[in-house]
Amino acid sequence: MNNRNEVNKLKIMSCWIFVVVAIALGIRNVSDNNIDNNKSSVNSSKKNESIEEINNKEGLLAKSRSQEQNKSFSTDSDTLKSNEIKRLEGILNDELFILVNENNKLEDDYVPSTLVESDIAFEEYIECKQLDERTSNAAKEMFNAALNDNVNLIAISGYRGYSVQENLYNSRVEVKGVEKTRQYTAEAGASEHQTGLAIDIVCNDYPYLDEGFENTDAFKWLYNNCYKYGFILRYQKGKEDITGYNYEPWHFRYIGNANIAKDIMDRGICFEEFINEVNFQIEELKGVSN
Repeated sequence: MNNRNEVNKLKIMSCWIFVVVAIALGIRNVSDNNIDNNKSSVNSSKKNESIEEINNKEGLLAKSRSQEQNKSFSTDSDTLKSNEIKRLEGILNDELFILVNENNKLEDDYVPSTLVESDIAFEEYIECKQLDERTSNAAKEMFNAALNDNVNLIAISGYRGYSVQENLYNSRVEVKGVEKTRQYTAEAGASEHQTGLAIDIVCNDYPYLDEGFENTDAFKWLYNNCYKYGFILRYQKGKEDITGYNYEPWHFRYIGNANIAKDIMDRGICFEEFINEVNFQIEELKGVSN
């Protein structure tokens, strides 16, 4: 009997020991799991922070690149504007682009320093055969080219000084009156001939300074080819209100730049309109720059 009780006690104690060991092992596993979970959570948090930092750095880098690109584009744009302004101002400051009319008169003592005795064909009765040297050289090339096409051009008038223009104007006023004279003849100081850059051109077949010259082969040749040598038809038909003078198919003005001369002739604008366009473009660009 006592032995049976002892056995039962041992069984009970074994069960309790098993239970205690099991509980102990369970607690340890739970603790280990919690530690592993905590480590995983920390690692995950660090990983998320690392990704966020990378994203932030990439975002800042992209923003920096964008700012640099915008800055570079702005700098390039400003440079282009500045260069274009300089180019346009260069046109206005070029002595070959001097604008002479009733609103832009030359002084009475203005005499071009570039005058030379020109060897192009002038009418025999013309005493003064001077032109600006560049104008004379270009005109000679143009006259020769025309002659190769069987067009014989003749110059009627080149450089005229202030006093010569004054006498011419006054003498015509005495005969025709002020109103009619001013339609074709400039007052002293307002004539392009004083610059040495203008030539009145006719031909052997029609040596007259009137609108009938536009019906000649010589005029057609000049109209289609003058720009190649840096010349423009100065007083175009339909531009009387702008130029202040009637249509003059014989009056050609040297500006030296064949590309600009072609643009003026192709568009059928007068010199005043071109100069106004250049001034307007400069103002626009400066306004944008500011």
